[in-house]
Amino acid sequence: MNEQTLDRRVRKTRAQLRKCLSTLLETKKVQNITVKELAQMADINRGTFYLHYKDVYDLLDNIQKDLLKDFESILTTIAPDTDNLVPFIEALFLFIYKNKDMSKIFLHEDLEASFSSELRSKLRVCVFNKYKAFIKQKNMPYFELYYDFIISGTVGLLVRWVDSEFEMSPHELAVLTNSFIQSGLTNIIA
Repeated sequence: MNEQTLDRRVRKTRAQLRKCLSTLLETKKVQNITVKELAQMADINRGTFYLHYKDVYDLLDNIQKDLLKDFESILTTIAPDTDNLVPFIEALFLFIYKNKDMSKIFLHEDLEASFSSELRSKLRVCVFNKYKAFIKQKNMPYFELYYDFIISGTVGLLVRWVDSEFEMSPHELAVLTNSFIQSGLTNIIA
């Protein structure tokens, strides 16, 4: 059997399982989802499921790890620009949008608070590494506090965006977020 065909089939099966899991998680808690119903919904047999994952929690964990790895690779490709943060913010929002099936679960549910925490951690490392020289140059002694404040607000915006079924485009939300970061409430109040 051709290696490329096998890889394509594996990717297709895993994508189908992810899709079915996200659909089931819209109405059920993870502990109430069985391998049997997941396999039936994905139109595979249970044996095929077990070739890829130990159980539903293992599937969820693998999805989370894949998302975090993708997120980290996106962070490494974004070039810092201290004058315009919109491309940086928009890349992050596009990642959430492209993975909206799981973003709804991981960003909003108590189920995976560790995912949100890990996203914050990876983002923190990226921001501090990319903007270290700028922070030093501007002599910003409270930057860590400012950063914590901004990231908490941004995660709050993301959760609201997910709840609104992504009513704004990633670009529109990035521009708005950048405005909040740059000007605070000054533009809204004035």
